[in-house]
Amino acid sequence: MAGPVTDGKATGAKKEPHYSVADRMNRIPTSPHTTLIIFFVLMGWFAETIDLGGTSFLMPTIREYFGMDATTGGYYSSICFLGMFIGAIAAGRIADKVGRKKTIVVSMFIWGVAGFALVASPNVYYLFAMRFILGLGLGAQFPVALSYLSELVSGKDRPKFMTLYQLMTPVGFAVAGVLTVLILPHFDWRGVYLAEALPALFVIGIIKCCPESPLWLEAKGRWEEADAICTKFEQEAIARHKELPPVEVIERVQTKATFKDLFSSKYLKVTILCFFVWFISMFSDYGLTTWLTTILIEKGFDVVQSTGFVTIGILGGIPAWFFSTWAAKKFGRKKTFLIAGLCTSIFGIAYGASTTLVMLIITGILYQFGKYLNAMMMALYTPELYETSIRTTGNGLATSWGRMGSIIGPIVLAGVMTSFGVYTTMYIAAAMVIIPGLLVFLIGPETKDKKF
Repeated sequence: MAGPVTDGKATGAKKEPHYSVADRMNRIPTSPHTTLIIFFVLMGWFAETIDLGGTSFLMPTIREYFGMDATTGGYYSSICFLGMFIGAIAAGRIADKVGRKKTIVVSMFIWGVAGFALVASPNVYYLFAMRFILGLGLGAQFPVALSYLSELVSGKDRPKFMTLYQLMTPVGFAVAGVLTVLILPHFDWRGVYLAEALPALFVIGIIKCCPESPLWLEAKGRWEEADAICTKFEQEAIARHKELPPVEVIERVQTKATFKDLFSSKYLKVTILCFFVWFISMFSDYGLTTWLTTILIEKGFDVVQSTGFVTIGILGGIPAWFFSTWAAKKFGRKKTFLIAGLCTSIFGIAYGASTTLVMLIITGILYQFGKYLNAMMMALYTPELYETSIRTTGNGLATSWGRMGSIIGPIVLAGVMTSFGVYTTMYIAAAMVIIPGLLVFLIGPETKDKKF
């Protein structure tokens, strides 16, 4: 086994001591190789966001094309989230058994094939089936990618890159808005969906450039493989004239965990916490996102104007990334989570009350700032709550709670909108996001300085 590199040379193979992979990886600065890996993994989440954003923007057009009423439109959105729910639960456990990389590749292949097949939908039944299969792949990819990135980047860089993962959400939605405006008038909804399926091709980069998680290999007792990957990153760092600090000698122990361990005394509190954080946040987020263009149309704007307003507002996610990266280090995870909940609720209510062009733009940006700040903290915080052997299983269960909220949210908010109007819908969806922030602040553990 190759030991940690300190001067460009590996130590002896047989008599060297053992070192923690987490400690070795935590001290390695981000390299061009790491950046490339991060890019390819980010493209998976980018694809999900442009698909979901595109579906929101296309909802009025798809409903008209297939003759859907509001309830059927809600089911159309939710069928994808049902697939995500199942995919997240299954992939979390699978990734902890067979590895992060293999699971990411298979999940990207599934949603890529379904995304391209969706374009050929001859009827509403085929359309729903492809959305379900696409959801399976998207749901499987997300929790595994979160674990993979959290295990690959150094501790000091984790806030920046884990929140960057969620920055792909506003970027993806913005791109979806642009694609909708540019393509829809000329090639209808099929052309938009075809363009949004193209990021699936980045799976080639995952296969070619991304190693398996060394932390997962260590947890499985595959220490020689883990050491080899760590050594490669160490050598790349030293080649860039980076002096690496020493690491502690440890006694290596292979760790095992099962799904039921998530409900043991060790993890029960955080598992329940994740349920409320993810369910409530994504109930509000995806429930409102699905109907946001429709809500703005109800306020008197046309499809293009409404899409433009939503797209501009989404830009609020960019300052959210800078703020979350700074605040998570400065104030810790708990306080930043609370700030996110407060911003989402206050600005979301103001957004719902806005009727003029100027106020819609201002409050829309502020609301999206809070919403994406909350999402970024979820992506950063959840992987830090679990150990390597069970991390992706925990992430998968947490995100499945969220997908459950995503399934229910569009349907429930469709009923609220029909019965009580667009303003009440906005108020309810926005106000409830304060709950996750309060729960994390009051009962959640602080993970700011946690070592993997």
